[in-house]
Amino acid sequence: MSQISKLGYVDNKLGAPSSGQQTTRILFNTIEAPGTTSSVSFFKNFQGLTNGQTNLTQNKLDSMESMVIKTISFLQINEDDALVPFGGTNQQTCSIIVGNQTVVKNLPIQFNQGVNGQAFDRLHENGGAFSDDNVPPGTLKSTTQVHMPVEIRLLTDIVIPPQVAFEVRVESNAGVYGPGAVVCALSGYGKIFSAGNTF
Repeated sequence: MSQISKLGYVDNKLGAPSSGQQTTRILFNTIEAPGTTSSVSFFKNFQGLTNGQTNLTQNKLDSMESMVIKTISFLQINEDDALVPFGGTNQQTCSIIVGNQTVVKNLPIQFNQGVNGQAFDRLHENGGAFSDDNVPPGTLKSTTQVHMPVEIRLLTDIVIPPQVAFEVRVESNAGVYGPGAVVCALSGYGKIFSAGNTF
């Protein structure tokens, strides 16, 4: 079943409106200065976050909106605004909770850590693994990012229906998330409210 068909099926089962503008959708949420901890929960707290730190005001989509998650990404930024390995490359798992159901359970995420990790798929193999050590003297060094965000493409279509609370939880054995910020982004296909019938 395609993501468009699955979203239509779920919306229909829940009695949600099937009309609306189809769109590419990215939801993101930031946690400032999480420090060293065994658990971080994204899409739970929106207080004090700016438009650049999240694009939601609550952990639910509006009554006329829904989404299929295709990719989940995690990144960690230090105080100098540089990407660093998410959680200090410690062993970590990710769970996605939609409503009262865990739809992704304890998915290991430390493998897609760029330089030190092994990719789940060939698409991300050696992502971000780059060294300037072999550049001849006098040659301009590359500005390639050494650390890449953790990015996982989901094989199943995870649906966030309208007005249903959701959360992304990362658990680890004392993950080092530091004094900077960590970000979770969910991307995929969605429907947004559209007042008109023609475009």
